[in-house]
Amino acid sequence: MRRMLNAWGHDIHFQVRQGFYLAYLLITVMYCLLLSLVPSGARADVSVLVVFSDPSALGFFFIGGIVLLEKGQNIYDNLFVTPLQVGEYMAAKTLSLAMLSTLSAAAVHLSAFGWEGFSLLFLAGILLTSAFFTLIGLGLAVRCGTLNGFFLASPLYSIIYYVPVLGYLGVYESPLYYLLPTQGTLLLLASPFHPLTIWEVLYGLAVLVVGIGLAYLWAKRSFINHIVLKIGGRGQ
Repeated sequence: MRRMLNAWGHDIHFQVRQGFYLAYLLITVMYCLLLSLVPSGARADVSVLVVFSDPSALGFFFIGGIVLLEKGQNIYDNLFVTPLQVGEYMAAKTLSLAMLSTLSAAAVHLSAFGWEGFSLLFLAGILLTSAFFTLIGLGLAVRCGTLNGFFLASPLYSIIYYVPVLGYLGVYESPLYYLLPTQGTLLLLASPFHPLTIWEVLYGLAVLVVGIGLAYLWAKRSFINHIVLKIGGRGQ
């Protein structure tokens, strides 16, 4: 746990030094201004879509950039000959970006609606969604040699998870959406405006937790195969 916390603190310091927090402050202000221009009748739905896209994009694309930057700097050559384990490294990266996502999305919601409907369910939706997309992005990034390659491959790994938005907007309904973690995301993020039943709460949390578990196993296997074993590190 101590190693993971130290790695988490290092990641936050790295993100601040690289300007991630400044960039996301500007993005958050832009989102707040955008919502202030939306008519009040449509503001809730637009807010859900904005907050939905925020942690998914942040987690997926930022982790891709971080991993490829670290690969380019040969950081991994020495990282895993230390006591730090792959799971601890992944947890630190995931938590640091999830925290940034949660802060940003919370600020967007508070700017538009104040404390109305602000709840732990809403925050859980942001945190879990960011963790899920971060792990998917990490698993893809270690398989790519360049940032361009990552961006070209990213739609193949991410676009399916945006399909439930069609159901949220009423464009096309399908029970198959409930197989995707992001259907749970939309339920939790809309909870400030559409109270959920107990079944919906349990489903929304469970499908995201299961999705995170599967994404973690895939990302860890990808990291071990494409990074650790190639440098002769420990496959833990």
